Amino acid sequence: MKWDLTTLVGIYALCVALVSLLWHRPAALLVCLLGTSILMLRKWHSRSDLMFYVVAFVLGPLGEIVAVSSGAWEYARPSYLIPMWLPFL
Repeated sequence: MKWDLTTLVGIYALCVALVSLLWHRPAALLVCLLGTSILMLRKWHSRSDLMFYVVAFVLGPLGEIVAVSSGAWEYARPSYLIPMWLPFL
């Protein structure tokens, strides 16, 4: 399926808004991002889409854990070095 720029910008804006508004409520943010992920994967679920999601789900947080454990930065309400919602972003 072809991605149009409006859809991509809209999804990006939604994710930025959710994180900006709900960062202090990690469980609520997790539910919102999980719901967004499910809706997106229902619409775009080719093999490459799923593989990209899984790779980002694993490698993104691993990179964040390395950066946080080395002291590069820290999160306000981490579960274990990173917030529980981060893999779903």
